[in-house]
Amino acid sequence: MKILFGADVSFNYIEGLITRERAYNIMKNTAEVFKKADFSIINLENIMGNKEDYTPIVKTGPNLISDESFMNFIDVLKPTALGLANNHLYDFGDAAYKNTVRILKEKGYLYAGAGDNIDEAYKPVIFDDGEKKVAVFCVCENEYGIAELNKSGSAGYQLGRVTRAIKTALKENMIPIIFFHGGNEHNPYPSPRKVELYRHFVDIGAKAVVAMHTHCPQGWEYYEGAPIIYSMGNFYFPENGNIPSWNYGYMTMMNIGDEISVEIIPYTFDFENHTLLEGEEKENFLKYIEYISKDYDNERLMHDYFDAWTRISGIFGYLNCAAFTKDMLDCDQNKIRELKNLFSCEAHNELIEKSTKVIYDNRIEEVKKYEEKIRTLQKMIIPEE
Repeated sequence: MKILFGADVSFNYIEGLITRERAYNIMKNTAEVFKKADFSIINLENIMGNKEDYTPIVKTGPNLISDESFMNFIDVLKPTALGLANNHLYDFGDAAYKNTVRILKEKGYLYAGAGDNIDEAYKPVIFDDGEKKVAVFCVCENEYGIAELNKSGSAGYQLGRVTRAIKTALKENMIPIIFFHGGNEHNPYPSPRKVELYRHFVDIGAKAVVAMHTHCPQGWEYYEGAPIIYSMGNFYFPENGNIPSWNYGYMTMMNIGDEISVEIIPYTFDFENHTLLEGEEKENFLKYIEYISKDYDNERLMHDYFDAWTRISGIFGYLNCAAFTKDMLDCDQNKIRELKNLFSCEAHNELIEKSTKVIYDNRIEEVKKYEEKIRTLQKMIIPEE
């Protein structure tokens, strides 16, 4: 069984409407890759509908929504399923979420990672070829729009629920795979806690972990025979003015037999092109991925990289948002939204925790050691050593 995994898709910054012809011209070569898979799944990080019909929720970051015409991109690719576990599913509330689900159902797409309550959101999408059954569980970090016992939304990460989901799949002779949306944005290295978490998913029975959300490609590894893809980067998320790694990513083709093998399929994109890398460009990309993947077993070095990341995105980026004030007790969402996100989202929480420890230990200058290396990697360049 071949399953193709793709990362985050958003059309929010593309102007105008999208015809089927324009979508085809952008995605036609990539669509051929989807045809080679028995099953495929991508993460839809974009509510579909008329923006004027809905009210955006109060949150940090942009509220993403696109006209239904942008489904032409999805229709050109024809994925088997879409993951909906992410921090933008609920950007325009319950009605917009349900409108998106309606569109997917009418077009015949399977989906997972969202539901009218948390139990429904944790139901997997099942790929069955008559010989094997693969259960893909779509889960995200706990930012905004998380489903609850009596509230619709995304499948927010809970270790107990993930554990039970994996064990249930194994009892039913299915192959459990975790499709996870989380991590520190723009960081070419996964945090120590993400390495530990994704490996723990394998320890409790997951046969593979595939992640995204970082808006840049991270590396991958085999752990106890199971592939862990730390982040594929963006799949298609064209936007002006970002760091170079924003516009690069890779699809993951998994061949699931007695063992699971992985093929990395890299690409780059802009507003008018989604381009598969070939020749020297592909070779350089694969060398880059190999380079950023080689240190995952060096726990001390991975902590050093993350300490350096606190200088880039923590100490000078997030700590100014981390103050409690009395006026937050007025129950004004605008006053509490940033603090709520920092402490409920696992990636932000880890960054705040590590940043405060670096300050407490008087190591702000010391952790600069790897800062330049990380900034070089953000440009998709392997630094000289």
